[in-house]
Amino acid sequence: RERAVLVQEAVAGLPQRVREVVILREYQGLTFREIGEVLGVAEGTVKWRMAEGLTALAKRLGPRLGEGRRELATDEHG
Repeated sequence: RERAVLVQEAVAGLPQRVREVVILREYQGLTFREIGEVLGVAEGTVKWRMAEGLTALAKRLGPRLGEGRRELATDEHG
């Protein structure tokens, strides 16, 4: 439960354009292409924002959770 709160706080602290990509990908399960369609941006832009978000989350959460970016990143949705 404490871990979930830490993750939610870290996600909430991301810039909006990055946060919305992370939420749509990780919580809603959308593909990068679907996120691009929803947001009206190119798929490459979505991937870049996701990478930016995961890097920021790893920096914020890694020291607190003892995990690296690999634990936070998932690549099952394409």
